[in-house]
Amino acid sequence: MSKQNSAIYQKISEKRRNLEQLKQFKQLTEELNLNLDEISQQINKMKNGTESVALILQNWQRVIQSISLASLGLLKYQQQQQKDDELYPETLIRINLNDENDNIDVDEEEEEVEEEVQEIVE
Repeated sequence: MSKQNSAIYQKISEKRRNLEQLKQFKQLTEELNLNLDEISQQINKMKNGTESVALILQNWQRVIQSISLASLGLLKYQQQQQKDDELYPETLIRINLNDENDNIDVDEEEEEVEEEVQEIVE
């Protein structure tokens, strides 16, 4: 009888250890799940950031060309008009070519820029 009891207690002890290991495994799995969700959110943020950088880099060639145009215009103006003390670069206007729905905003921006240029010139 004592051999049966000790065998039963040994099985119960083994089952409890297995249960503790399963609880630990479940807890670690939940922590891993939370960590993976957090990593997923961070990757989405990085993806959005890289899309913004890609958009900026696409427009970089146009920015360089605009700066070059303004510099050349100022140089030509300076060569023609050496008498004036104040020289201004060529007026540049931004136009969004990607989306036709943004034309309203571009028109408003153009008007604001033109007003600012007029104020500076006057």
